Amino acid sequence: MKFPALLARASTPMDRLVMGITALAIVVSGVTAHGKPGKQAVVFRDNRPVLTLPLSQDTKKELAGRLGPVTIQVEQGRVRLLEYQSPRMIGTRTGWIQGAGRTTACVPCGVLVRVEGQPENTPDQGFDAVSE
Repeated sequence: MKFPALLARASTPMDRLVMGITALAIVVSGVTAHGKPGKQAVVFRDNRPVLTLPLSQDTKKELAGRLGPVTIQVEQGRVRLLEYQSPRMIGTRTGWIQGAGRTTACVPCGVLVRVEGQPENTPDQGFDAVSE
C-alpha cells in the first residue's frame, strides 16, 4: 500500500487539515524568524559586557575565557565563536549568527555573544533569565 493511501485510511479530513496548517506554520515561521541583520555584536564574559564589535568591520578578537582564550570572528555582517578550549565545542557548532537578537555561547568558558539591533517581528529579544 502506498503512503498517500495509508495516510488517507489512517486519518480523518480534519487530521489532514491540521497537519497541513501545522506544516505551513513551520515553513512560515522558519522564513520570518531571521529578523533584521544586527548592527553590532556584544560579547559578555560572566554576564558582563566586555567588548562591542561592529558587524560592518571584519575582525578577529581574542579574549580570556574561564578555560583559556576565546577567538571571536566578525565577517560580512555576521559573527561566530571560532576557537576556544571547551570539552564539547558546542558554541562553534552554532556557526555564524547575524540576525538581531541571536546569541551564541560557550558556557564553560563563560562567554556569550549577542547580536544587537531591533528584530523585525518582536519588540524585545532580551533574556528571560540570567544565571551566575
